[in-house]
Amino acid sequence: MPAVEKILTLLALGAVFGFAYYSLNSTPVISDSNFTYIAELEWYKTYEEGLREAKLQNKTLMVYFWTIWCIYCEKYHTEVFSRPDINAILSERFVRVAVDMDVNKQDTRRFGVQAPPYIVFMTPEERVIMRVPGYVPADEFRNILESVLAEGGA
Repeated sequence: MPAVEKILTLLALGAVFGFAYYSLNSTPVISDSNFTYIAELEWYKTYEEGLREAKLQNKTLMVYFWTIWCIYCEKYHTEVFSRPDINAILSERFVRVAVDMDVNKQDTRRFGVQAPPYIVFMTPEERVIMRVPGYVPADEFRNILESVLAEGGA
């Protein structure tokens, strides 16, 4: 029996260290009453707030549907939105909305989104420029941003 106890102890320690490692290496998503902060960018929490700002600034609106449990959303946060060139484009040329699908059911239903991640690009006049279901790698996402801006970006 001592061998079984040692194995169980090692498995438990492995699980604890694995959880600690994952927790320390994941990108935090921080929210306050007005914004969600992803990749050091301010994101509005609702479509209405973002749309109002997009109209004021005459900028393209990016509505990003995500959840805390979505593995590919985490990849967007750590590998795509945080990449310096993409981060700069998002910061300068887009009004960003991050819809937490577990919290904001109204906007999730409004756009008919079934699963995260999902991105909708729109003009300030609410014309959909492009929908991006699922995850796309950083280089492809950069091309999408450029295409959106060329097609109808403010």
